[in-house]
Amino acid sequence: MESTQYIQRTYYLIVSLFWLATALPMALFILLGQARGLNLFQVGLLMGVYSLTIVLLEVPTGGLADAIGRKRVAVIAYGCDTVAGVVFLFAFSFPAFLAAFILNGIARALSSGTLDAWLVDSLQAIEPEIELQPVFAKAGTFTLLSLGLGTLLGSYIPNLFSTLPADGTAVFTPFSMPIVFALVTNIVLLALTILLVKEDVAAISVNNLKQGFQEVPNIIRTGFTLTRGNPTILLLLGAILASGLAVINLESFWQPNFANLLGGSKGNSLFFGVVMGGNFLVGMVGNLLATPVSRFLNKRYGLVCAIFQGLGGGAIVLLALQTGLPLAVLFFWLTYINMGIINSPHSTLLNQEIPAKQRSSMLSIASLASYVGAFIGGAGLGYIAEHGSMGAAWIVGGVVLMASMGLYWGVDIRQRTNLSHVEKSLVEA
Repeated sequence: MESTQYIQRTYYLIVSLFWLATALPMALFILLGQARGLNLFQVGLLMGVYSLTIVLLEVPTGGLADAIGRKRVAVIAYGCDTVAGVVFLFAFSFPAFLAAFILNGIARALSSGTLDAWLVDSLQAIEPEIELQPVFAKAGTFTLLSLGLGTLLGSYIPNLFSTLPADGTAVFTPFSMPIVFALVTNIVLLALTILLVKEDVAAISVNNLKQGFQEVPNIIRTGFTLTRGNPTILLLLGAILASGLAVINLESFWQPNFANLLGGSKGNSLFFGVVMGGNFLVGMVGNLLATPVSRFLNKRYGLVCAIFQGLGGGAIVLLALQTGLPLAVLFFWLTYINMGIINSPHSTLLNQEIPAKQRSSMLSIASLASYVGAFIGGAGLGYIAEHGSMGAAWIVGGVVLMASMGLYWGVDIRQRTNLSHVEKSLVEA
């Protein structure tokens, strides 16, 4: 059996490469799409379809991972991600972009919850009472560091290829080169996942892919039954949905909004990388702060999430009101530092409620809630941004996020009530 240190190192390496590949084109891919003819409504619609694809496949693929093994599904996911990148690189029409986003949605649905479940189950198999919050906080730190560095690198890469044809006129252009680098990273990720991830074959329900698909409906039914019967999980899913709406709102429109503030995107690719890279780096700081903040609040993770969910929503509303770059960047970054603080306490709360045999499918249900919110935000707020303003769309998203802090308050109240009952029972005994 592998050590807990090996399991954590392997997980941190895999997720770092995954998010590095994701981040490399992140700062510029919407601008590349606009250069190739997409408008804001089409951008919002593509993000919405991407989310809808995940919504439709999220839970079945989680059940598949529980049935045939998390490693196998992760390998399939990273392969699909690579294909999606190739399609995106050669996309010059809305249908081609649509195909790329659907493929990417399939990949994300397959990858969601797979290695996360492998991490928790592998650690608990060795050390059943291991404290998960610091593990999740460290994982979040690696994730955000990779996102930040990847975004900065991806925004600098176009400067190395400035002699290529103008964007929108050829496949290989300055803005498309980060996609090429992302493809290479995905290939390395795929190879390392095959080589390094060790899975207990005895824990896999079936070894045949067809049998695995046949087992999925039973796993899904079990997952939804557990969800309906657990009020804490329902409250957490509601908060996840609100967060998904707010995040897609930011990711869809920050580039066009900041381009407007700058007076255009030409020659400013590094600025977009610094802004988005800084976003992830402050999110990493938020992950690092999560552990001391949680300890200061006596590990009342619901309270921690409630406070910073409200602050994050307020930061989005303030961002929407800015007309100058410095304050706009400040509130943009404040949003992400709050998200970083929430990440590991939320994951701890959720995993405390999930049995090991349903972990992938239950984490997929949680991710499903996020992408339902993202679909609502991508399509609905995309319409508001196109026919009203991006600021109006952001205000709606920020208000929704602030309102959802009440759901985390509910989780905190339930946990304190349950703790009081346990303490009373111990006293009476």
